[in-house]
Amino acid sequence: MPQRIAIAGIPKSGKTTLANNLGDAIHTDDFIHLGWSQASKAISLLFEKPGPLIIEGVTIPRALRKWLQQNPKGKPVDQAIFLNTPHIPLSPGQQRMAKGCRTVWLAILPELLKRGVVIGEDESTKGKGKCHTQSK
Repeated sequence: MPQRIAIAGIPKSGKTTLANNLGDAIHTDDFIHLGWSQASKAISLLFEKPGPLIIEGVTIPRALRKWLQQNPKGKPVDQAIFLNTPHIPLSPGQQRMAKGCRTVWLAILPELLKRGVVIGEDESTKGKGKCHTQSK
């Protein structure tokens, strides 16, 4: 198992369940009282830790983007997983959050792959062009 794992995804897609099944996880919801920008900044600093690290939440794509912008070399995590399928219907606010999460994920995905981060995805999106990612 990779040492540092980031689990991103839309609301209600199973991020917390997956993270908890993998081990002791850090939940980005615990940082949201800082506001979106400061939360993603604080979370990006956690990627400096050598591991083991399991971290999950909708803030992960923004935190990864901040880390990549601040670090021209290296990889923030060993593996990044994106979950794109909600298990229950989303509220309008959650739908907007999902759109933002997908947008940032797709923007950083090429750089993550370039830097050697192993990418995982849920079965609903694999090879279907919906928030498409590539697995190594």
